[in-house]
Amino acid sequence: MTKAGTGSETFEAWANLHRVYLEMRRLLDAEMASNASCSLFEHDLLSRLDFAEGHRLKMNELADLMDVTRGGLTRIIDRLVERDWVRRDRPDDNRREVYAVLTDEGERTLAKARVTYVRLLEETLGGQLTGPELSDFVGSTDKLLKALGRPC
Repeated sequence: MTKAGTGSETFEAWANLHRVYLEMRRLLDAEMASNASCSLFEHDLLSRLDFAEGHRLKMNELADLMDVTRGGLTRIIDRLVERDWVRRDRPDDNRREVYAVLTDEGERTLAKARVTYVRLLEETLGGQLTGPELSDFVGSTDKLLKALGRPC
């Protein structure tokens, strides 16, 4: 796929990685919407809460983790509160802090979405890459993430 001016295997590696990411995101989004009434973004947000201590995160921390503005996250959380997947919590000792908290309904939705998520990853990445290829891929992406200051 190398075009004049792009000139390198490095460029081609990035282009392929980017296309794989976009296609996987499209596939995951469509399948989760169909099977769990949940978008990939919503799955990822619910997962962040699921792995957090007490299933809760400060709104500003969650916005940073999800790479959205605080205002954008507020609108997203509003929709998830309406669906009873998340609730807001304000500690009595600091009413300015706001936490997003995963609800029982949010956990059920996440569990349903996660089945589709894992199945698709196994079918695509696991189904197309051999064990050693997958291990090499994980090692390479870990190395890149560390170089970018985003350790795994």
